Amino acid sequence: MRAVVVRPPAAGARLREAPTPPLVPGSVRVRVLEVGVCGTDRDIVAGKYGEAPPGSPDLILGHENLGRVTEVGPGASGLAIGDLVVATVRRGCGRCRFCRANRSDFCETGDYTERGIRRADGYLADEYVEVPDYLVPVAPSLRPVAVLLEPLSIVEKAVRMGLAVLDRKEPTPGFPRTGPPSALVAGTGAVGMLASLVLRVRGFDVVAIDRHDADASEGLLRAIGARHVNVAAGVRALGGASADLVIEATGSVPLDFDLVNVLGPNGVLVLTGIPNADAPPTRVPGGALFRGLVLHNQAVVGSVNANRTYFEAGVRDLRAFEERWPGLTARLISSRIPMERWAELLVERPAGAIKNVLTVAPDGTGAERAR
Repeated sequence: MRAVVVRPPAAGARLREAPTPPLVPGSVRVRVLEVGVCGTDRDIVAGKYGEAPPGSPDLILGHENLGRVTEVGPGASGLAIGDLVVATVRRGCGRCRFCRANRSDFCETGDYTERGIRRADGYLADEYVEVPDYLVPVAPSLRPVAVLLEPLSIVEKAVRMGLAVLDRKEPTPGFPRTGPPSALVAGTGAVGMLASLVLRVRGFDVVAIDRHDADASEGLLRAIGARHVNVAAGVRALGGASADLVIEATGSVPLDFDLVNVLGPNGVLVLTGIPNADAPPTRVPGGALFRGLVLHNQAVVGSVNANRTYFEAGVRDLRAFEERWPGLTARLISSRIPMERWAELLVERPAGAIKNVLTVAPDGTGAERAR
């Protein structure tokens, strides 16, 4: 089969023939339809990180995915040939209490694997084999947007973590909230835009920020009742506004520290972006920062990966998005190009793009013909 592979820790990638995985008892075979591309994939291609599976020099890329079941092995249940599925990414260590409870995103040993990232092949290939526990069924009506489910799962977890912290100050019986909660989303890539959608569905007033003038994201934000602000000159562009919940999706360390100053009383900042660990140190007024966190009862929380629970929540929200804003979610996909042109997306991110997708196999729906 065809696969796009890297050889960590070396930089670079290539499209090559790879062995077709065998169908083992209890598993199903999935034909890959689409694979989304994100900054993690580009960092792996650049040689910044990534680990090949044990016994192999190569790692098949790709963790954002959509496929169709083509074969069901003996002993596999819950899925049928023809089902659309999205595979989760992380596989637990099997030893800690969280991994044994199917919550590998909270793994305590660090000995997990991640398909397409760490010690396990990914999905940027013609097909893969997996057990049903790690496959989330998707309704045919969601086919045009289902490849967004993996980044949406990241958002689902981040928002839930933030709401859990905000809930520490509720309820106040007899004293209802005087207005809707406020949220700020830092970044207008796929994760940031999906966070804006989720938060609007949850009833938040939303402001999304980035460091460039209007592009496709601004019109989409306006369509869902959110606001866009260019903070290229700093968060002072927000005019002193504060937020109950801030979702960060940039990986910019200087901006992360600035976002603490945007938190309102009792607010929470949830970090999802992964900064460059080799970047020069950032100077911050630590005393003022931590003093503010204490005196204003604020919190900063990190959120990584997502277990099946959040993928399932994402399926529900994809339906909610379509009901509230028909056709809008599909506009987050900036381009679909054939797998053979992988380098166009895995080496550099096209300017102005929200989410770019590689089409691996046509599926007769018309989605793969979008360019």
